[in-house]
Amino acid sequence: MVINNFKTVALMALAIFAISFTSCKDDEPELPKIDGYNNSNEIAATNLKAHWSFDGSDKEDISNTTSSNTVGTVSFVTGQIGQAISLTNAAVVYPAIDAINQKDGFGDYTISMWINAKNVGKFQQYFGLFPTANTDFWGNFSVGAEASRHAAASDTLEIKTNYASLKEDGNINGQDNLAVKNGDVGNYFLGAGKWSNIVVRFTAATHKLEIFANGVNVGGYSDRGENTTAMVMRTPCQAVLGSFATSDLGFASAPAAPDWFAKATAQIDDIRLFNKSITDTEIKALYNVGLAGR
Repeated sequence: MVINNFKTVALMALAIFAISFTSCKDDEPELPKIDGYNNSNEIAATNLKAHWSFDGSDKEDISNTTSSNTVGTVSFVTGQIGQAISLTNAAVVYPAIDAINQKDGFGDYTISMWINAKNVGKFQQYFGLFPTANTDFWGNFSVGAEASRHAAASDTLEIKTNYASLKEDGNINGQDNLAVKNGDVGNYFLGAGKWSNIVVRFTAATHKLEIFANGVNVGGYSDRGENTTAMVMRTPCQAVLGSFATSDLGFASAPAAPDWFAKATAQIDDIRLFNKSITDTEIKALYNVGLAGR
């Protein structure tokens, strides 16, 4: 009887502990939502086609695709959201990824990323989609910085984006935009040397190729005219970090890197590629939620 009573007491104690432990977990406060979101993964989630979180790996998370070629020094550091990739005069090339290797898959598009970069005296490219058979430097679309016009100690990061759409006659409609002051539009972005959220948005219906920095529209030349229509990509194409398409990266038909260009020295985090023109509200949320490390 003593033994049975001991077992009964022990079982009751375990049950009470389990109930108490469960109650404590249930009582733990949840983090408040920011702009209606728990984390960045919830923003425009159905249109997210590629995502690089760089949490200890260079892989693209959705397809689980790792790089096929790396040049320069690459490491992983503490980023804005988890870890980030750190490039020192470096570039990272990926094989074609099905979800972002679609000729008509990105008629409208949005690119979002966090970058921590200084001016290095030469143009730098941070991210882009480049045709495998590229015969020039420029990709279908890309994001970089025109650093050659600013001193290394400058706080100005002159973000540049390009759009190069294939026309029916086989030629290319090339457009770009810069984060500069142009009359009463655009602005200089004072974001060099610290973590900043950069978003590029293309909207075919309005012919606008826009640049947002920390949630604010800073592009000086956003309206690209009526001939700027839905993006038609040259395929197959490959994602590249830190460089144009150049011959030393395996783009056999492309030229060598020009003197005015340097492979990136920068930290890059949380690259997101959407196949739609996301809203101003979603762009602001990417900044606010990411600023909280989520």
